Amino acid sequence: MIAAAAKDARSAEHISLQSLAQIVVVTYGEPITTSIVVAEKFRKRHDNVLQAIVNLDCSDGFRLLNFQESSYLNEQGKEQPCYTVTRDGFSFLAMGFTGKDAAAWKEKFIAAFKWQASEINRLRQMHAAPDWQQARLEGQTARRSETDTIKAFVSYAQGQGSRSASKYYMAITKETHRALFFVQSAVGKDFRGGLSAQQLASVAMAERIVERSLLESMTANTFYKDAYRVAAERVRQFAELIGQSVPGKSRAMLEDAQ
Repeated sequence: MIAAAAKDARSAEHISLQSLAQIVVVTYGEPITTSIVVAEKFRKRHDNVLQAIVNLDCSDGFRLLNFQESSYLNEQGKEQPCYTVTRDGFSFLAMGFTGKDAAAWKEKFIAAFKWQASEINRLRQMHAAPDWQQARLEGQTARRSETDTIKAFVSYAQGQGSRSASKYYMAITKETHRALFFVQSAVGKDFRGGLSAQQLASVAMAERIVERSLLESMTANTFYKDAYRVAAERVRQFAELIGQSVPGKSRAMLEDAQ
């Protein structure tokens, strides 16, 4: 029961961090949000938020530094204007938002900016560590080798009649991430850049397991769907042995937090 409670706590913690990451993201090494997100969370029309930014009683220099003009595609596929907003820009803009709900969202945005800033510093320190750099290099080697094997497996599956074999690249990656980590949705392109050295090593081992399993199945002329299921099951068994973790946090960090 203790282990189950710890697992639930870690899962809940990751969901909470995901909610922060949904309102503030990192772009070019800086935490930012957008006028679109601000409008959605504070329940305002986006055009009114845009106008509020234009009407801010701030210097041109402050505006240029903290409100960057951008654009997005609306539901009709038409390009529409928006702004990216820095932490200082948000603080200036949000001063004009009043009410209990607005106050609650101000706190959430402030917490999200603070968390993302700490994440940037943590990742910089982690990436500078020799053990992380070595794990990253070894992981890249394992990934390339696995990708070559999956490429051969795709041709193998197509030879057995599969019409969607190319999807196995993504399917195997998703299966590996779901088995090893507490992830609630699809992960970003730089997902591995946020993993600890220990987690990178676990991913590399899982990819070697996939590679070995697929090669064995192809040698034995196993039906491609069964070959995939066997590989996925072996990854899940490996994950059960080492335990799932929160992306970016080592086991020692999780134990200290309990």
